Amino acid sequence: MIEINQSLLIQIINVLLLMWLLNVILYKPIRAVLKQRGEKLAQLESEAGAAQKGLADKEKDYQERLLAARKEGLDYKNELKMKAQDDEKKLIQEANQKVEGELSQARQKISQQLEAARKSLTGDLSAFSQEIAKKILGRTI
Repeated sequence: MIEINQSLLIQIINVLLLMWLLNVILYKPIRAVLKQRGEKLAQLESEAGAAQKGLADKEKDYQERLLAARKEGLDYKNELKMKAQDDEKKLIQEANQKVEGELSQARQKISQQLEAARKSLTGDLSAFSQEIAKKILGRTI
């Protein structure tokens, strides 16, 4: 059996002293380093989360600005297209009016020339008919 004497008391004190020394010299510094690491890790995780949130916000903002720029570009393109179509219509109308004017002048000129030819031929008609009759009949009328 175990005898309770002075050596047992010394052994208990020795174990307690060893536990206290190990706690002070070894366990507390290790726990402090582990606590610092845990705090640092939590801080880094927090910073990483904030950075990811910031990146997501910037990405969303970029996408919104890109969409707005595309819409603005498309609107500008459509506006230019409509303006070009209006200009094209105006040019076609102007060309049609010019052609109509030239055609009208040409018809008028032809009409005048035709009328002048008719008058000229009408005046010379009796002379021509007499000459034709003279050639056909071989005598003067």
